[in-house]
Amino acid sequence: MDIKNLTENYKNDIGALIQTPIQKASFEAFSKRGLPHTRMEDWLYTKTHDILPENFKLVDEKGLLKSVKVAGKYQIVFLNGQYSKTDSFFPEEITVEIKELEKDLTDKEDIFAQLNNSVNSETLEIVVPKNFKADDTITIVHLSSFEGKFAAPKINIRLERFAQANFVELFKGDQNKAYNNIAVTTFELLDGAHAKHIKVQEEGNMAFHVGSLYAYIKKDANFKSFTFNTGANKARHNLHIFLQEKGAQASVDGLYTLKGSQHCDNFSFIKHEVEHTESSQLFKGVLDGSSRGAFTGKVYVDRDAQQVNSEQLNKNLLLTKKAKVDTRPQLEVYADDVKCAHGATVGQMSDEEAFYLQSRGLSRERAQKLLIHAFCSETLLKIEDDKIEEYLSDVLFESFEKEAFEQIDNQGSEA
Repeated sequence: MDIKNLTENYKNDIGALIQTPIQKASFEAFSKRGLPHTRMEDWLYTKTHDILPENFKLVDEKGLLKSVKVAGKYQIVFLNGQYSKTDSFFPEEITVEIKELEKDLTDKEDIFAQLNNSVNSETLEIVVPKNFKADDTITIVHLSSFEGKFAAPKINIRLERFAQANFVELFKGDQNKAYNNIAVTTFELLDGAHAKHIKVQEEGNMAFHVGSLYAYIKKDANFKSFTFNTGANKARHNLHIFLQEKGAQASVDGLYTLKGSQHCDNFSFIKHEVEHTESSQLFKGVLDGSSRGAFTGKVYVDRDAQQVNSEQLNKNLLLTKKAKVDTRPQLEVYADDVKCAHGATVGQMSDEEAFYLQSRGLSRERAQKLLIHAFCSETLLKIEDDKIEEYLSDVLFESFEKEAFEQIDNQGSEA
């Protein structure tokens, strides 16, 4: 079905769910833009008509908690898009509760965020109190076990002044079910707060995943974002970062490892609203089979945002001739006293590096494995947390490296 007819179907399906002014405004924004298509500049590389179901139906089936490995001793659980209080445990100082959605922190141009807002009158609000420092990582677990419908989890995380907490947001689901996940997570970091948000997308191999992350960063606050994509048939990650007061800092990094016919599109927007703010961005992709990746990153510097430092880099490693990547790092700078840089690379495995390792006694297969792992590990080090890095290394091996390395071994035995 084409996008125009899909949009009309979704408008008819969602209209009956509208209850609040925020839902109404979001529904109007969605209706104005419609579902995304490749004639839209920010969806240039990603089709959606070939994976979206004909109708929009929210999942109403209850999910069951399955055993999953988490990054720390705390967990907040969503089952089929719904918060499960009985399966969640976290520091008693942190407040976690379902609240009426009182303000919309998303961009009206963010189509799937507006879809999420249209069907949600509530959000899960997580508040980390002033001066509190969480003693371990909190994993937000999203488990999906439904077919054909949509889950639309919505989370707002607020860190009060000088609070510190690390969050890993994990998305997993049944491998052989074609479900859809449209998630929105927002962060508000008040003065001096520090937060890390590591998103791990391990959805089932038939799933469609769209996640939007918003972060609003105040004076001397520090936000680290890391997006790790290794699952789903097709995925899109929208990242919107706003550096709003002096001393605000953000590190926005990611790794996407794709195989088969997987498709992943990363779209980021980092806005420096005031002077003396800093941002950095490193996204890496490793693509195998006939997979396709896309990266669009824009850094926007306001006219009065002097003394800004910003750097952005996207690097991609193609393991086959059929793999493809599109990359668009962008700068839009209106201030004149700034340090801003951006770049992108796309290439295959270096024969020179492999030859060097072979000259030190390694087989070609072993050299290729080391080069792939080293390429990925550079981004993991940006997290600056040994426990989380080890957790992601295990996910990386099980979800991507294990199969990729087996193919390298097979190719070596056939040569």
